[in-house]
Amino acid sequence: MPSILASALLAAALTAAPTQAPTVATPGYRMVVLGTLGGDNSFASAMNDRGDVVGRSQVADGTYRGFFWHRGQMVDLGAFTPTDVNNQGQVIGTRDGGLGAHVWHQGVLRPLAGLPAAPVAINDRGQIVGSGDAGPVLWTNGHARPLPLATVSDINESGQVSGGIHVPDGFHAALWHLGRGTDLGAGPFNRSNTYALNDHGWTIGWQFSAQQYPRGILWRHGRALDIGTLGGNTTEPRAINNNGEILAMSTATDNLARPALWRRGVLHDLSLAGVSMQGEVVDLDDLGRIAGWIRQDSGVVRAVVYEPR
Repeated sequence: MPSILASALLAAALTAAPTQAPTVATPGYRMVVLGTLGGDNSFASAMNDRGDVVGRSQVADGTYRGFFWHRGQMVDLGAFTPTDVNNQGQVIGTRDGGLGAHVWHQGVLRPLAGLPAAPVAINDRGQIVGSGDAGPVLWTNGHARPLPLATVSDINESGQVSGGIHVPDGFHAALWHLGRGTDLGAGPFNRSNTYALNDHGWTIGWQFSAQQYPRGILWRHGRALDIGTLGGNTTEPRAINNNGEILAMSTATDNLARPALWRRGVLHDLSLAGVSMQGEVVDLDDLGRIAGWIRQDSGVVRAVVYEPR
């Protein structure tokens, strides 16, 4: 599950792995346009493994409101900015106007007591990680616990938290679990950070290449793996599912960013399989469905889901 992107950007490095040639991903994808709440534009921000999608949409007067898309229906969440949704249908985010962290579930929006922070991710146990003025916290059963991290990006079903930590003269990707932090390391430029992790503890993020380009990294079993590019210089991971598939945006030889999927050691060019380059991909579920948004020919932006054929 997703998740969303880590906040501390552009921090560091590993020796570059060989660039991979663009590869066609199979099967192809069918695009489902999610629509809007009555206005022109909508954007997806996260999805769960049941195919539910959350994001923001314009209403008829042009203002934006949060939405929860479930089985073809878009539910209006009000003046709310969703950041994540779990498989129970619990949606976390912030109330517009700086009213703090809230959770929406089955039609009820309530504040998260003890979490005066921006919520980042929620697992199926209802544990939430977020960031505030005092730093990252883990929220469990109404209690917020400070975390010894500088940033947080995701939490899995075991309660493992991905994030980043300050180190002398640098910043490193890190994992936290049951009171113990693990430094995932960085390369020669001493900079790295995380984006998300799956239930196996596999963590995605970035480091710089030897040429100082940001590259997508998978940390698993204590090792850092550069997932390559589609022929260009950069790759930005977006999500990882429990099958070990990684959703990303990656540049090709023309330096244009393309949607990509890393599977079993190969980075596939999703623009060759029906995923539009005129937009972004943001999340990936265990069935291989992809949430994102596209800019249509008319200029309006619509949230979409790509379903594997």
